[in-house]
Amino acid sequence: MPSAPEPLHLLIPDAVPPLPEGAPLPALPSLPALDALLARLRRVDAIEVDEDSPITPFEAALARANRLPGEPGRQPWAAFESGTVGTPCAWLKPCHWQLGLDHVTLVDPAALALTEDESRALLAAVQPLLAEDGVALRYAAPEAWLAQGELLRGLVTWSMDRAVQRPLTREVLALAPTAAQSAHLRRLQTEVQMLLYHHPVNEARERERRWLVNALWIAGAGQLDAPLPPAPHVLVEPRLAQLPLDSTADDYARAWQAIDAGSVAQLRRVLDGGGDARLTLCGPRRAIGFAPARGLSARISSLLSPQRLLDVRQQL
Repeated sequence: MPSAPEPLHLLIPDAVPPLPEGAPLPALPSLPALDALLARLRRVDAIEVDEDSPITPFEAALARANRLPGEPGRQPWAAFESGTVGTPCAWLKPCHWQLGLDHVTLVDPAALALTEDESRALLAAVQPLLAEDGVALRYAAPEAWLAQGELLRGLVTWSMDRAVQRPLTREVLALAPTAAQSAHLRRLQTEVQMLLYHHPVNEARERERRWLVNALWIAGAGQLDAPLPPAPHVLVEPRLAQLPLDSTADDYARAWQAIDAGSVAQLRRVLDGGGDARLTLCGPRRAIGFAPARGLSARISSLLSPQRLLDVRQQL
């Protein structure tokens, strides 16, 4: 007998954006599809991250939805997203570090607005240096290069989305299983920084008063021992996470309205058609999952005490 299909699972990152302590939640427009959907769902799980977590609640929820192995910071995102099997790999991401006496602050990667030509030129410059240490490098996107090699085995790495929320010490940027491997990585990062400092791309960006690319961020390190294709039933709603830094309250409201009319309405239609669906709302502290109420008592409870978006947002 064939197994039941997996429920359509919609994840919405930044359902509550990171806010200063005590700041009020941004106002929301009318969201009829989401209100109707939440009225039919009940809370089934939650993922909470602590202050020392190297990943966000959304990243933890997405890893769980795709059955990605490993603990936070050790989940092989680069291998998973690139379809690489049998070798340690990681994403190397061009970035700008602001260096303090004892910590590093990561400038929001979106602020770099790195072009493909700039990215490929920088990659060509650092590729021979990394090759000397047995790390092969391949262009994937302006903001991400795929690195493969034994030097990347066993690392604990922070995601950029998590890192932009707080200063970090150099020691936690890529924790390695041995002191020798950690020292090797720090030396390589220093050499990369020196190489990038006077690169023509950076000299041009400096003249244009743009952020320089002065480091490479290591993220998603790990190895997959068998193919793990992305789960086709898992959907990520990107609109809120993609809002520019200078977005207004109106931009935020329009993004929510587009989500309500798009992916949320799709999820509601699945339920209306007798299918199964899940919703996960993600904020800076938690990711909370919802599923249809099962059983008569659960359905009655959902009708009498429906989920309210305002209450859910305060928990995220």
